[in-house]
Amino acid sequence: MPSTVTFGNEDEGPFYIQHIHRSGSFERTQHMHDMYELYYLYEGERMYFIRDRSYLILPGDLVLINRRELHATSDSDKLGHARVVMNFSEGFLESVKEDAPFLLDAFTHATPVLRLDLPTRRFVEDILGKMIVEAKENHLGQTFALRHFLIELLLFTARFVRQHPVTSPEHVSPLHRKISTIVRFINTHFAEPMRLEELAERFEISPAYLSRMFKEITGFSLVEYVNLVRVQEAQRLLTETKMKVIAIAEQVGFGSLVQFGRVFRQIARTTPLRYRRQTAVT
Repeated sequence: MPSTVTFGNEDEGPFYIQHIHRSGSFERTQHMHDMYELYYLYEGERMYFIRDRSYLILPGDLVLINRRELHATSDSDKLGHARVVMNFSEGFLESVKEDAPFLLDAFTHATPVLRLDLPTRRFVEDILGKMIVEAKENHLGQTFALRHFLIELLLFTARFVRQHPVTSPEHVSPLHRKISTIVRFINTHFAEPMRLEELAERFEISPAYLSRMFKEITGFSLVEYVNLVRVQEAQRLLTETKMKVIAIAEQVGFGSLVQFGRVFRQIARTTPLRYRRQTAVT
């Protein structure tokens, strides 16, 4: 059985942290949510698909995932790992945003993976260790302390991406690079009809092989991924504009309002109009 420390609710927020050590295989998990996510790997290796490509995550890697950013984790060739993951809402930092508007800068950096040297790893692991201790016991000021240590960690990330020339790790293989190219094409052309056969012809790969490798590398089927990207853009338009829902459905590539509503509910677990009201409040 894996050893675990958990605080909060992963899906509801406003703050969630989990430290876990697994000795064997762990099935792929896929996410897109309104929370910011931080992931730190202590031991082992993991494959992580984020934004538009896959990364081999190694011990000492700190991963930052922006709100509504598609991501999925899976086993690498080496099984077993130890990691910390935390999710937090924008509202969890409401009290400090005015004084420190830069705290979340690292989440929009060119690469989501910060590869840390040994002294920096010790610094980060010291903060994470304090958070894990706080998460274990419901002491006075527990949430306050967790917020304090999170702010310390976010300040580190904001400074780190300014002070270090952070570059993306190499692709795991030429096939991973090709799938990344296809993902970037989808991210740009998602509002257009997206058919497997046409994509396969464009990128000179057989439809069956593309379908299988796309799922294996990204964690999403082609249809799942296209729908997620469309809903992701719809969420942005619902939050940032006053466009009518039917106009948003057309703009992001759905053939009908009924189809848009069904897919949106499956992914966001609410209707487009409720989502607009909820995000307007927050």
